[in-house]
Amino acid sequence: MEFLNRMTEVIDYIEDNIAEDFDYNHISKIVGCDVYQFGRIFAYIVGISFSEYIRNRRLSLAAIELQDGKHKVIDIALKYGYNSPESFARAFKELHGITPREACTQGKKLRMYPRITFHISIKGDVNMEYRIEEKEIIKGVGVVKNFGKWTANKDAQYWKERMGERWNFWDEFLYNGMNSKIAEYGLYRAPFYQMGVINTLENGEIIEAIGAESDGKIYDDLTEFEVPASTWAVFTARGTLDQKIHPIDMLTARIFTEWFPSSGYEKSMNYEIQVYGPGDTQKDDYTCEIWIPVKKK
Repeated sequence: MEFLNRMTEVIDYIEDNIAEDFDYNHISKIVGCDVYQFGRIFAYIVGISFSEYIRNRRLSLAAIELQDGKHKVIDIALKYGYNSPESFARAFKELHGITPREACTQGKKLRMYPRITFHISIKGDVNMEYRIEEKEIIKGVGVVKNFGKWTANKDAQYWKERMGERWNFWDEFLYNGMNSKIAEYGLYRAPFYQMGVINTLENGEIIEAIGAESDGKIYDDLTEFEVPASTWAVFTARGTLDQKIHPIDMLTARIFTEWFPSSGYEKSMNYEIQVYGPGDTQKDDYTCEIWIPVKKK
């Protein structure tokens, strides 16, 4: 019930601040995870992305205000986070099938995307493979990027583009020579092999690093990064990385909805490590791991 209550608190916060440019990091902290993890959980449970939900709710409320005939389109557009009437009109028509100006006319059909309520049934009937690891500071080398903050006004409108930044970052690493270079240096080795590290700073900025564990040498063409010492819950995910939903995304949702509520652990800091070991990533039995820092409640 604790997780259900936290998700309900998130929806309450959204509804109370629906016209504000709130920080996604604040939302994810309510659930006790980082922004990326929360995005996976929300999409897994609800079936659409978190930003799509916010966009649909805003456009539904915008339609109600336009129908009373007391507001200008530009004022409603700005209220709900759109920088121009044109971008607002495109999003509005995509949901409602008519333009904002047409919505001002009485008798026009509109669509209402209702507020979500949660009734989650957690069966726990599929085994989850995990182990607990103690690690000192993990030193890595590779590439590092700051993706900045994720906020409602910016990312509710441009969610696909925003997520595309992450995939492009990985594609650049994999296919523009850095992946091969790290392999040539012989840095891919157990237990981390190729790893992606996500860290959400206190100010809400998201830092992602891709690379391998350092061997102590200095490489001029690689950036150093560190992960603090911690106790880690390490979960195994199986499945091809080509499927529509990444196996780690599905697993993350189950970790927070099923494992944490019954494990006696809670997340200890805003880090996550994804580990991609050797093997054919196109195979259905490919295994990868997600490392989450934990502490006893």
